[in-house]
Amino acid sequence: MRGALFIGLAIVLLIVGILVTKNMGVDNSSGDTKTQAKQYTERAESAADKARDRIKDISGKLPGSE
Repeated sequence: MRGALFIGLAIVLLIVGILVTKNMGVDNSSGDTKTQAKQYTERAESAADKARDRIKDISGKLPGSE
């Protein structure tokens, strides 16, 4: 009876482990996925560049704004 409990527990742990790894995206072997932090960094850099360009445009239109 104790052996059956250990075998059942091992099977359940294997199933849970497989489901967790699939949910976390570990099985994606392409290696070209971006991390969330990198996406946020790129978006922040893009927004900063747009803001810098907009400030240059506005300061060019207003006399004596420098």
